[in-house]
Amino acid sequence: MVQIKKVAVVGAGTMGARITVVMARAGYRVSLWSRSESTLDKARTIVDSLAASENVAFTTSLEACLADADLVSENVAEDVALKQRVLNDIEQQVSADCVITTNTSSVSITLLASALSQPQRLIGMHWFNPADTMPMIEIVRGENTADEVCLRVRDICQQLGKETITVNQDIPGFIINRLQYAMLREALYLVDAGIGSVEDVDRAVQRTLAPRWAAMGPMKLMDFAGLDTVEKVAGILLPALDNSSQLPAWLKEKVADNKLGVKSGEGFYAWTAEAASAAMRKRDETVRHLTGSNEHE
Repeated sequence: MVQIKKVAVVGAGTMGARITVVMARAGYRVSLWSRSESTLDKARTIVDSLAASENVAFTTSLEACLADADLVSENVAEDVALKQRVLNDIEQQVSADCVITTNTSSVSITLLASALSQPQRLIGMHWFNPADTMPMIEIVRGENTADEVCLRVRDICQQLGKETITVNQDIPGFIINRLQYAMLREALYLVDAGIGSVEDVDRAVQRTLAPRWAAMGPMKLMDFAGLDTVEKVAGILLPALDNSSQLPAWLKEKVADNKLGVKSGEGFYAWTAEAASAAMRKRDETVRHLTGSNEHE
């Protein structure tokens, strides 16, 4: 078993703060870094609210954050150049035995690892929001990721009580985001074409697809449907599904108008702080119920 004593979480946004909670609850010493004191203050509020701050140090010094770290979780913005710079800094400051992970949800691990002198050290440890509630971590190998690193990260995830899947080829979006965005593209098409409302598309997933997929994944569901039936339905539907490579213009207009969703108070829906908090509580409760996880997983 990998013996982890200190974890360095680099980047204190929502994901970094929640990963800090998981690591602190597992009994590790955690150091959480951000360039910004205001970001650290927000992260401290999250960590404190989840009763996980006893083992956590908050710092704007990357050197202090990385000192004596056995595991690093990099969580800075999805900007290739920024991530490469930060990962290069991390590699130069940690020991040869330290596990270096990136929490990117879309950037090539191979591309990020090209900034390191030892690219075999880097691996994707892709968490899902909220990290303290979601039961799974996606392990993503780069072209040069060492087998030993992959095995160590699986071991760490097991110690954290997290399930894992392994992405063996470094493709954009990995497994889970590719599945998710395939559905999001069709959802946007259905709304854009006037086939269904935003509310009805959401309800179609929440009340039918989501509970079925929670019980069985898509491959198992196809077995239950009958592969002959799948073949016939696919022959009708696959040519008719949307294959757009761009977001619809009206969604881009929302972004340009700063209608970004919860963070700005309006997106597809109007959001007050109270409504957003209630929705997040319901999300977390639903995930815990469907996955059988407890509150402090």
